[in-house]
Amino acid sequence: MKSFTLMLFFLCLLSCKNDDDSNIDCALFDPFVRNLHIKIVDNSGNNLIENETYIAEDIKVRMNGNEYTNVVFKNVETIKNLITLTLFGKNGKNDYEIELSNSVIDTLVLDLTLDSTICGINFFTLNTATYNGNILSIEDYNGNYLITVIK
Repeated sequence: MKSFTLMLFFLCLLSCKNDDDSNIDCALFDPFVRNLHIKIVDNSGNNLIENETYIAEDIKVRMNGNEYTNVVFKNVETIKNLITLTLFGKNGKNDYEIELSNSVIDTLVLDLTLDSTICGINFFTLNTATYNGNILSIEDYNGNYLITVIK
């Protein structure tokens, strides 16, 4: 009987689950935050950043009064000539301005769902992407998101 009670005690102890994130050491936490990659092409499928219709260094993204530069990576082969944004914002619709040149400023609206917050980092799911009023298909791109804009 003693061994049965002892075994029952250990079984109960092992079946306890702790859902508290306070056990995470945030100094060691290496998050995988999903990104959105935007491919800008013409009707023939030519990448307009690659052919320098739009100059990578000139492209800017604005959101909530903040401006982000260097959003195109020319030296990272898997995302070369794509605009790359880390998913951030708030739960629901988020408005971005994509400045492709001094004379071309587009509007991007992302509908995001906040999945969780760990160590102060928000993790989102992208539900829909609207570019200049057009709803775009969202593709999986190596665990991230990809939309293709035809200009």
